[in-house]
Amino acid sequence: MKQTNWYRIGCLLTASLLLAACGSSSSSGSSSGSMNGGSGAAQNQQGAWRAGLSMVTRADSEERAGEIHTILAAVLLDEDGRIVQVSLDELESSITADANGVVAMPTDYRTKRQKGEKDYPLGAVSSIEKGWAEQADFFGEYLAGMTGEQVEKLETDKDGYASDPDLLSGCTITVEGYRDAVARACELAQPVGSASGDTLTLGVEVSSPAGAELKATEDKDAAAKVDINAVAITMDKAGRVTGAVWDEAEPQLTVGTDGMVDAPDEVLSKLELGEDYGMRDASALGKEWYEHSEGFCDYLKGKTAEQIEAIPTDGSAADLKSLCTIGIEDVQKALLKALESQAAA
Repeated sequence: MKQTNWYRIGCLLTASLLLAACGSSSSSGSSSGSMNGGSGAAQNQQGAWRAGLSMVTRADSEERAGEIHTILAAVLLDEDGRIVQVSLDELESSITADANGVVAMPTDYRTKRQKGEKDYPLGAVSSIEKGWAEQADFFGEYLAGMTGEQVEKLETDKDGYASDPDLLSGCTITVEGYRDAVARACELAQPVGSASGDTLTLGVEVSSPAGAELKATEDKDAAAKVDINAVAITMDKAGRVTGAVWDEAEPQLTVGTDGMVDAPDEVLSKLELGEDYGMRDASALGKEWYEHSEGFCDYLKGKTAEQIEAIPTDGSAADLKSLCTIGIEDVQKALLKALESQAAA
């Protein structure tokens, strides 16, 4: 069975480096050319504030068990490219299979932040008596003022724990994966309309088309797939969206009739796949997935939580049809979770 290592920043496909974040100054979603390798917003707005989102996924397997592990990082950068705010989350999903190829899928797709201290009681066993969210937020605050390059160079020990005693005083969880995800988000960050005074929020919605249980057959292996939608949004003091980045990943474990689980060597998100996702020919608008994502994010600008909740998910919104025709139900759920989290902060 295959086992993969953490997906490293320097090993990404060239196409992923050309990705632009959702949103631009144009309501049509067509003005940001950096996804296609053009002169794009990053080159034209060097002094603008930027937002970035990364999804770092590892898929592992060992005999009749497998795991999908995703770290999500959203960043807000000022005009000098220094971190103003970081938001982190993490998903761990495990499956098992029996000797007949029957797969037991997870029944809980909440992230660590969504579970909270009640259902992910890290604080009870932590040497500093802090829960996961407290420690992740402390790490994010520690990174404030750094550039992506400085984050990338942050030292850890051989087990991935922080080397700096000041950081260890408020964050004793392993930070290597979070460091890499934040550095990647900084690398991908683009001007999306964010500005000084805005607040960054990360929302995540996870589901599985497989349901609670599936089974491999002689004709077809079982596909244990998880669908992860993530959205980073910035909002002004009036509670209106100023910019957004939407990405989606569909990591999948394969299970044979003997129950043996196989994991992919690499998992790329749809934004990272870029043109290689291959949606353009099937799209009624002739657009690739990242362009639909960009269009939807443009559509969100200026909207409040109530207006976002009111967006119809059946594609009937007339002013959205020319920008995005892919399903938005899950990203809308992710948005509402982000807004709920922001309201509770």
